[in-house]
Amino acid sequence: MNTFLLRLHDSHGAEHFEDVTHFIAADGSGSFGVLAGHAHMVALLRSGLARFCDAAGQWRYLSLPGGVLSFADNRLTLVTVRYFLGDERESICRQLSEEMAKSDSDVHTSRATMAEIEHSLVRRLGELTHGQLEIGI
Repeated sequence: MNTFLLRLHDSHGAEHFEDVTHFIAADGSGSFGVLAGHAHMVALLRSGLARFCDAAGQWRYLSLPGGVLSFADNRLTLVTVRYFLGDERESICRQLSEEMAKSDSDVHTSRATMAEIEHSLVRRLGELTHGQLEIGI
């Protein structure tokens, strides 16, 4: 059976898997599969689930918030911000949902903090400008 190398990269590191026989994912046009010897390709993956099978017949699942996939020279490379890998589909989907909810919360908190800083700076600038006007500068 023909196989290829799979490389996964995210903000936490990288992993690679040899002897991959099938890779299935989805982009904006729908689901697609990659087999060994596939033509060179690049795809923007949508958020969701991908899966791959090794030569022993073991399927693994990837949950990811989108990413970039490229296949060339019998190597498939997937780059994403974060992925979760496992043998149980529901478990990794739950992990991704929890991570995305935490990320959304962190973004909301950061935006609120930035808004407070901006308000403080505008208020301080107003105080400084008002003080300069009073002394005739």
